[in-house]
Amino acid sequence: MAHCFTIKVSDEIVTVLKHVEATLASSGGSLDGGTECGSFSGCTPLGRIKGEYHCLSLEEIKVTIIDKPFLLPYGTIESEIRKYFSG
Repeated sequence: MAHCFTIKVSDEIVTVLKHVEATLASSGGSLDGGTECGSFSGCTPLGRIKGEYHCLSLEEIKVTIIDKPFLLPYGTIESEIRKYFSG
């Protein structure tokens, strides 16, 4: 089951995505895509997280978690992802 949420960003989408890509890469994850949409994956001690993003406007990004470790709650993942996108 997927989990979706929207994040308001205060910086330009390109800048935000570059920051997210660098942060994910430094911990073994990846971000593939552009300023309209893409996918990402990240590593946790419990396993990999996979998701997608869609830019709804210049200030909003919709994030969908499509795969996660069973024991890791969506709320915890959402909280961490919000930190990545807020810089």
